[in-house]
Amino acid sequence: MKPPIQTKKFTSEQIFQASQINLFQLKDDEDKLSFENRPSVFGITIDDATTVDRDDGIWLVELSNGNYELQVSITDVSALIPEDSPIDKEAFSRVTTLYHTKPITPMLPVHVSTNLGSLEERQARLAITVFFEINSSGKIEKFRIEETIFKSLKAFSYEEVETILSNPRDNIHDHILIKIQKLAQMLGKSRMGKSGILTVDGYVDEDGNLIKENINTYQLIAELMILTNTTIANVLNAQKIPALYRTQDVGIDDFSRAIKEMGHCLVPAIYSIFAQPHVGLSLEAYCHFTSPLRRFVDLVNHRIVKALIKNKKSSYSVDNLQDIANYINNFSNQYKQDKSNYLRLKRKKELKSKYISINDQQIRELSNDDFSNLVEYLAFDGNLDKIIHHLHERFNDLQLKDFYYLWFFGRLKIFFDYPDIDGISVLLIASQIMGIEVNYDVEYDSQKQLYYCFCCLDNLTNKVPAKDTKKTKAKHKSALMAIRAFIDQNLVNKNEVSFPFTKRKKPRSKIDVLPHDDLNNFEKLTDKNLSKSLDNLMESDALNDQILLQLEKVVDRLQPKDLYKLWFIAKVNRFFDYPDVDAVSVLLVRSQIDSVKVEYDISKNPDTSYFIASCYVDGLTAPQAEISSKKNKAKQQSALAYIKGFIENTLTDKPNEISINDDQNLTKKTKLDNDKSLVIKENKTEILTNQQIKEKDWISLLHQFCLQYQIDYPEYHYSKIDSFFCCKVKLLYCGKIIQSEGYGKNKKYAKQSASQLLIIHYDLNIKMN
Repeated sequence: MKPPIQTKKFTSEQIFQASQINLFQLKDDEDKLSFENRPSVFGITIDDATTVDRDDGIWLVELSNGNYELQVSITDVSALIPEDSPIDKEAFSRVTTLYHTKPITPMLPVHVSTNLGSLEERQARLAITVFFEINSSGKIEKFRIEETIFKSLKAFSYEEVETILSNPRDNIHDHILIKIQKLAQMLGKSRMGKSGILTVDGYVDEDGNLIKENINTYQLIAELMILTNTTIANVLNAQKIPALYRTQDVGIDDFSRAIKEMGHCLVPAIYSIFAQPHVGLSLEAYCHFTSPLRRFVDLVNHRIVKALIKNKKSSYSVDNLQDIANYINNFSNQYKQDKSNYLRLKRKKELKSKYISINDQQIRELSNDDFSNLVEYLAFDGNLDKIIHHLHERFNDLQLKDFYYLWFFGRLKIFFDYPDIDGISVLLIASQIMGIEVNYDVEYDSQKQLYYCFCCLDNLTNKVPAKDTKKTKAKHKSALMAIRAFIDQNLVNKNEVSFPFTKRKKPRSKIDVLPHDDLNNFEKLTDKNLSKSLDNLMESDALNDQILLQLEKVVDRLQPKDLYKLWFIAKVNRFFDYPDVDAVSVLLVRSQIDSVKVEYDISKNPDTSYFIASCYVDGLTAPQAEISSKKNKAKQQSALAYIKGFIENTLTDKPNEISINDDQNLTKKTKLDNDKSLVIKENKTEILTNQQIKEKDWISLLHQFCLQYQIDYPEYHYSKIDSFFCCKVKLLYCGKIIQSEGYGKNKKYAKQSASQLLIIHYDLNIKMN
């Protein structure tokens, strides 16, 4: 094991260099004074209450065309520190500011890091500002990069801003912060990454760390910094300029597939001199630019960007950048270990003082969170046997991190026979805390129709693979098997194992693939094989007008997940005029796949029998609300209107206001009073009461059930009997096919009836209060 990184003092030479910096005498490359030749900007800073090195400032301006100008200003440290000077060489050796040491070890001398380079309140500082023009939908229309003079109007703490976001006052700063928050949320949702996101548990930063305090403020700042870093990376990458890019490459060439398959990526991010994808952030190019006071990487990238905007050649060669990247990547691994050890010791001392004298009765009275802290302490202390019986009593209340401490610290061989434990998420925690690299190797045996999976921890895995008919279940089983082998010290090198069959691609049957020269095959396929054919056509980029015309003949057989792919992936602007299309279920699918929040605002006019409905997804909706005499129909129409607006890029956070008169003519006048509106909100975690189920769309309920238990959607088959339709529904559930049939005056009513009878007859577990 390498020794921990040692804290260092600056030499007299380095301190003297810092003391000689005079902001007002600094000159640019053309030998002109910087303060006299840069435009001035202003803004605010947001940092921890104890922060003394402020890298970034932000501001927002409303433009006359209805757009916004977002200004992100980053301190221009490169103007203060010449390349290869004593301070620069020392900064390279330190790589980053060490916040886990006592005292904090800055990357740059204090006179620079907390004074001349820090964006202090009411002080003018050299900066590089990126000016973004953003429309009301959160789309970046254009940007520019300039050297500026930045003056901070106010230095906010995270706590202060969090209070403002929840309870804004009537002043300019609060109004601007609220508007910036909305923009930040739209930026994050459009990126759809698995890191740098707001979750029900807290804010997940770009490295996968969970932040539980001031989460709205963290998201606001982090999203603006991600935007700036991404913009800089795209500018450099577009011109093939070598720099220090931040990458999280998982070895899958198809970027869309990489994001979908990797989920919360467990591969650590590194620095590379050429742009590669950052899967966690769902970005094809990314770099670090926004923290030059505390990261040497950012300082290097500043110099490269400044050379670019001045039409000059970068002073860094490819070999030089590669040496820097190698050194910093190696340093980062040791830094993570040091920081982890420091935080572990600090946490251990805190828990010890709280739980060292706890007795059995006091343990029983602990809340779930406090019991989780006790598990952590006893895992550190090697004394988990003390609470074995409590663990079994509280099993249903144990948190994922509890299993991490029980298995990876306590090495307890318990709970592996419980099927509902999410081993993949436990390994995610282990990867973040211990730096373990986690990978899954999955293959399909077409002869046995089974998926086999090896879970690898730092290239070590268990001797035999997990297997299951479902790919996801095979991965979950393999995760638990790898953890058990870790505890038993039975992990072996992945090169020593192999799958119990010859690896080959899953063969496709004739009906699995739609031949391009036989478009009539659509009507011959089962619903399941119709979905497979659609997938194959989309993967091969073979969708065309001729095929879409044939699809219209079977549009009533397309499953919600098929329409999701056509509308939200292929962005096909069709199929909106078919009455049997269940747009609500399509958006339910999207809420699960893309982690978006779907809400419906449904109001009833008190003077008429008409309902007004708008569908909102992450705060955006169609320009015009939908109206119908039936609530469910208004809801369906609003879902379709949202989808069409998504495809046509006409979504807005401020829809047109409408009213209904006695003749049901629509006019753009005033919206119904809020106090007279009946507002119904639904999202993907909706819990249904018995009364709600009676009023619910049974098709949507059945699809929600399939999403909940990760099973394939049902197949529907129709036949006509006199003037009625018969719908037969089949569902593969718990290893067997269950089925029912329903009747109706059209296919939609028959489908609703069949879905309802299937749910009731087989007592499917629909969540209820």
